[in-house]
Amino acid sequence: MNEIEILTERNRQFASSYTNQLPLMPRFSTIILTCIDARVDPAHVLGLEAGEALVMRTGGGRVNKEIALELGILSMMARRALGEQFQGFSLAIVHHTDCGFERLANPQIGAGISQGLGIEASKIDALAIHDHTQSLKDDFARLQHSPHVPKNLTVGGYLFDVETGLLKEVIPSERLAVPSQ
Repeated sequence: MNEIEILTERNRQFASSYTNQLPLMPRFSTIILTCIDARVDPAHVLGLEAGEALVMRTGGGRVNKEIALELGILSMMARRALGEQFQGFSLAIVHHTDCGFERLANPQIGAGISQGLGIEASKIDALAIHDHTQSLKDDFARLQHSPHVPKNLTVGGYLFDVETGLLKEVIPSERLAVPSQ
């Protein structure tokens, strides 16, 4: 049995006792953005149960144009579904130690990937994690400057330590901007 077959068998086992009793909107008005690294599964790291939070994953847990657009879409959908009752989402950006995107900060690795993919080195460097605190600040700034992200989004930055399993607050949660009246 190959790995995909193992996973689909696990799904059949899951589906045998599955009941769809979860609402469309998560229990918490929270979105978790984290890395695609298998060691940083938000369900395990944060003890999430099904239906409690929305989860988005990118390489390095970095904010990019697509993530900003998706945050805008999700917020608009929630506002339309819940009306004035919806007060906005909270976003936890979770980076982690020993991240593969830290390796992009190495000029030789970054240049090799840039050349191999035929893209500008600056695009690779923009995703590189040179310093987690600064990368989280850069991600926060990308959200602030995006025309798609609602300004009532509350954002915090965190660092998960893959050695200890602990999550550390790096940037306290704050609203991007006061919504205009």
